[in-house]
Amino acid sequence: MADDAEPEIRPWREREAASEPKGLVLDPRREPVPDLQAFSTVYVPGHLLISGDPGEAKGLLQAAAAELGWDVVVESIREVGDVTRHLYQARIVQAPKPGRDDEPVPPVDAWRLLQQARRKALEPLVEEESASQLSDEELAAEAEAGLDDPLSGIDPTKAKIARVKRFISLEASMQLDNRRVIAAAPTQPPGPEENPAEAEPDPRKRDDPRLESVGLDHVLTVDPIGLNPHSQTNPHGQTNPHGQTNPHGQTNPSGISGYAYPGTGGLEVVSFIGPGPVRKDPLNDADGGRRPVVAIVDTGCGVREDDRWLPKGSNIYGDIVRRRVEWPPKSGKVIGIDDEMTDPEVYGDQAGPRDGFLDGAAGHGTFVAGIIRQVAPEADIISIRVADSNGAVIESELIVAIQELAEWMESDDDNKIDVLNLSLGYYHETPEDGRFSLDLYNALVRIRATGCVVVCSAGNDATDRPTFPAALHGKGDADLRLKDDPALADHLAVGALNPQRTSVALYSNIGTWVTCYAPGTSVVSIFPDLRGGVQPGSKADLYKRRRQSLDPDDYSGGFAIWSGTSFSSPYVAGKVAKELGKRLMAGPTALAADPQFAAEHAEALAADPAIAPTLAAQAAVAKALADVRALDGSRKDDVLESSEGESDNGKDGGGS
Repeated sequence: MADDAEPEIRPWREREAASEPKGLVLDPRREPVPDLQAFSTVYVPGHLLISGDPGEAKGLLQAAAAELGWDVVVESIREVGDVTRHLYQARIVQAPKPGRDDEPVPPVDAWRLLQQARRKALEPLVEEESASQLSDEELAAEAEAGLDDPLSGIDPTKAKIARVKRFISLEASMQLDNRRVIAAAPTQPPGPEENPAEAEPDPRKRDDPRLESVGLDHVLTVDPIGLNPHSQTNPHGQTNPHGQTNPHGQTNPSGISGYAYPGTGGLEVVSFIGPGPVRKDPLNDADGGRRPVVAIVDTGCGVREDDRWLPKGSNIYGDIVRRRVEWPPKSGKVIGIDDEMTDPEVYGDQAGPRDGFLDGAAGHGTFVAGIIRQVAPEADIISIRVADSNGAVIESELIVAIQELAEWMESDDDNKIDVLNLSLGYYHETPEDGRFSLDLYNALVRIRATGCVVVCSAGNDATDRPTFPAALHGKGDADLRLKDDPALADHLAVGALNPQRTSVALYSNIGTWVTCYAPGTSVVSIFPDLRGGVQPGSKADLYKRRRQSLDPDDYSGGFAIWSGTSFSSPYVAGKVAKELGKRLMAGPTALAADPQFAAEHAEALAADPAIAPTLAAQAAVAKALADVRALDGSRKDDVLESSEGESDNGKDGGGS
């Protein structure tokens, strides 16, 4: 975009709509249910998601909705293939009673409806327990209620239901008062020999079978530093916070927020004087060799034609970047979002005041793609856009995009994706076995079943709370109790290191569910030609030359520095693609003729020669992980760990 070019002025209504938050922050103290401890998340308030056959779930939800003055209308989001993969939304509508206008009907709220349905499902389970707390006289009075005076309007059945509801509410309220004590109680993950499926779970500590396929439609965000789904879309107010005269006014900004400022990891312009990525490894396409393919599901991917970093391409293999994947075939539709006028890689200021500041996630997908190009220049890239310029992604739309990617891959042997990068995430409100829908997990399992490795960012909130989808794998958080088929490709969760690689970045999420840590702080990558509203502080033209101080948000130079696990994830994705490419580009004959490979896997190949590509892929992923972990100098040695004790977090935080 030229310096003096004025962008097309979009309607103010569109801009206001783009600025509105896509979800509500869940208050975990609202709508309590016994034996269920919820935590904060962000969700779409107007509907719930239902996977599979919606029949039984619909009945329970409608009964619960009626008690709140609402009704539920089930609408199809996707009905393709196996019924277990169908996806519906239960839209909540206000439904006041006919002929009455004096009953206030509360605003619809998906969380309130889900909790009401859970309470309703509990009623038969606690009926006997609630009765045991009444005296014989109270029980007799309840049974005889209304019998002496039929005109009293007292229904014995309703009296019993009221008693049960009161019991549930009282128990939930008492547990709410002890929330911290309950949260501190140790969980009991299954032992190595225990099969959770065969255990007899407490029915009160799992969702009713009718609700196992029902869940909130969460709002995810792409996660560079500066985006936090638990407060506001962008707690720093702008992508590049130059609101003070000198943004480097602090010698060393402390804590997590320090990473959001230019000079300490925040988004800033930078000059890159090295060469662009060069493809130099031989491609044996005559023998069926092909390039590795990395798919990024993000904000899209910008174009940088000048030095072949991210050329425009023609949406076919061999063009480095493919930005549109048509599905279903010949439908004219694409996987993900296909709206040029709202592309965050082209139009950086789409929401909020018309002040020229770039939106929080503008350029994010391009930056991710640039990292993959640096680490794995031989790889082709497929870009799927699911996020807006503020970085928000609706969970149901992400699930549909991943399902469609899997269908596209399954439809033709030529449709290949070897690595899927997901630099986005959210926190589930009830991340424990039996309390969360498996829709997103199942979609990722389907992708992994094709042999595609899934790589996810761990998140930037300095917590060990499991992030979805990063923790959605069999080696993830023990409370989730997920069991992966050994035949599935790997699912990797990636945290971020500081530039020195001797410490985990303070903002990076940690935990046993994190697979590894990789460079993610103050990373240099390519950036689209976006120019924000901040101007140079000084200007003094002389000798017919423009002279000015640094323009802090003019990215026409093509490169930037940024931080976040969003950028450690594509580093690992690129490493995996690079190792996979060594085999893929050489072709199948080269693998069959490799004596070292044959010797290392002699027993498995003797039993099933067709397993060779799978074994080679597993070896490539293991090699890539070993290389990544070799860079990680954050683990404290045993002597230091034992001498400093628990206060230094010496416990295993995942990874190597």
